[in-house]
Amino acid sequence: MKRTASIAPLRRSLTLITVAGCLAMAYVAGTTSPAFIEFMRQIGATDLHFGLIGGIPMVMLALQFLGAVITNVIRRRKPLFMVLVILGRFLYIPLAVAPAVFPGLRGTAGVAYVILLLAVSAALMNITGPLWLSWMADLIPRRMLNRYWGGRQRWMYVTWVASFLAVAAFVSFVRVSITVTFAILATAAAVAGIVDIVLFAWVREPPNTIMRGKPVIETMLAPLRSAQFRPFVVYSCAWSASVMFAAAFMQVYALKGLGLSVWQTTLIWCAAGVGMAFAAPFWGRHADRHGHRPILAVCLALKSLIILTFFLATPGTAMWVLPVMLLFDSIWTSGMLVASNGYLLKIAPQQNRSMFIAAITGLAGICGGLGAMAGGGLLKIAADFQWHAAGRLWTNYHLLFLVALALRLGCIALVRRVREPEAAAPEKVLYVLRGTWPMRFLLFPVGLYRRLDIRRTLFFRGTAAAQAES
Repeated sequence: MKRTASIAPLRRSLTLITVAGCLAMAYVAGTTSPAFIEFMRQIGATDLHFGLIGGIPMVMLALQFLGAVITNVIRRRKPLFMVLVILGRFLYIPLAVAPAVFPGLRGTAGVAYVILLLAVSAALMNITGPLWLSWMADLIPRRMLNRYWGGRQRWMYVTWVASFLAVAAFVSFVRVSITVTFAILATAAAVAGIVDIVLFAWVREPPNTIMRGKPVIETMLAPLRSAQFRPFVVYSCAWSASVMFAAAFMQVYALKGLGLSVWQTTLIWCAAGVGMAFAAPFWGRHADRHGHRPILAVCLALKSLIILTFFLATPGTAMWVLPVMLLFDSIWTSGMLVASNGYLLKIAPQQNRSMFIAAITGLAGICGGLGAMAGGGLLKIAADFQWHAAGRLWTNYHLLFLVALALRLGCIALVRRVREPEAAAPEKVLYVLRGTWPMRFLLFPVGLYRRLDIRRTLFFRGTAAAQAES
């Protein structure tokens, strides 16, 4: 009876965290869908602006170090976390509504206004990263960490898909300007995001471990001085930069380069949520069984395929090829998210945990932001690049994707240096995964051919034996 009574508050808290995560995905879908990209294009954003839009919020992740310092000295993390995130999400309402109400907020002034509010919003919310993650690490038992994280991620991305479908339907059927459309979407999304945070008022908060007597600089450098943790920091920073170098412009390219409409692009991006939703529990189970490092290695090696797909896609093939490849790509993304979060929360010590978290989310975020800005700079420098070959026109976006492909492949060597002595080898995990979903689905044509070939061989052997007997 006592054990049941002690489990009930934890179960209630975990349920609330999952529901809150689902509302957070509705917020993300409403504020980052292709409708936002088209909204920015309509008020005058250029490729360089999109690099800043993708980069500045991530550079603001540097404030996670401030959040880590705060986490180390306060007893209660919940109140500050709730106030800062609610304020950050509320800013999306004036950000989206003002350009629709005041036509003067277009062009350079309008773009600057939006980027400024995006930066302030990101700054407020990024301070809370270590607060929240250290809180979750104290709350969720380590024995069930990966399984819970995977299950939560499934429900979050089911909500994400439903939200993107709702956005696609809304954009398709509502006949108003995109500035008004996005204002409505962003307001609804901000409300969902605020309700998400309000739910944390009923989530249990274990006592925080306070750091006393250690200089701030020493606590900040501790993650980099850790021989086990340092390779993970290096890999995370390099991977974040290589991903954002092209990812910040994928929706822009779909709208601008491939000529897709807003509702078509939104519908295509739904496929990414489908893969995340179905694969997350799968990766959670295998992370518990085989470790985090091999899953990172396997998934990262396959993450370059999506860049190759964008490089080769044409306006005629995009509507059919991109959803399939985004589905598969999201499967590998799901594995990397589960494995990265699990490794981070497992390796980070309870004392000074917030600074270890900031070393990943903060430094990697800064690198990702710089990568996005570098991608925008490349697009601007090569704006006039055009090359006719193989019956098609190649542009500056194709140069961007080629460089991004090389950067992603270069990260394979870095992920293999991540230290987790008790983990299985990547080759062993790949062998285990070969006979399970989603690997079995990916190898379906090969497996089908092999089965047919075996049955055909057995058939002819049986026929030959029957003829010999007769």
